Amino acid sequence: MNLVYEGRCWKLGDDVSSDELISARHVFEYDPGRLRKHLLEELRPAFAREAQAGDIIVAGKRFASGSQHTHPFLAMKAIGLGLVAHRLLRAPFRLAIYCGVPVLEAGTDALAMFDDADRIQVDFETGRIKNLTHERQIDVAPLPDFLLEIVRAGGGLGYLSSACRTSIPHECHT
Repeated sequence: MNLVYEGRCWKLGDDVSSDELISARHVFEYDPGRLRKHLLEELRPAFAREAQAGDIIVAGKRFASGSQHTHPFLAMKAIGLGLVAHRLLRAPFRLAIYCGVPVLEAGTDALAMFDDADRIQVDFETGRIKNLTHERQIDVAPLPDFLLEIVRAGGGLGYLSSACRTSIPHECHT
């Protein structure tokens, strides 16, 4: 899996809750293809229609706070989005990785380099973030290799499945 994403920057502010990412009225939907149509539909109505694979959500503090569920991250994965956020809380960080969404955490100085709709390139393996519109770049700490492996496998279930195929088969079926 290629972990260099290039596309539009979708800049969000601080305190975007998981229920603002996908309304709680969709809590019983689990099909990523359907969920992707509802991502940010109340906060940014054009988002689901315009977002494309390779685009990056650049978010402020406390991204995906509140109710903790996989729905926003399943939708992000279905679209093919990456995420650069200001120091995610533990639960959203784990959910993003589990769903296979590549993530980088960045300080406010890095986030300030981007405006909504800028062209952006993010190398999730090295931590290099480039603003192609304004020809700026910054390096942040990349994910540890073991978390990158989970993202490369498409998420936690893909990682587990690949681990079972490469380990002793009967251990995965007990």
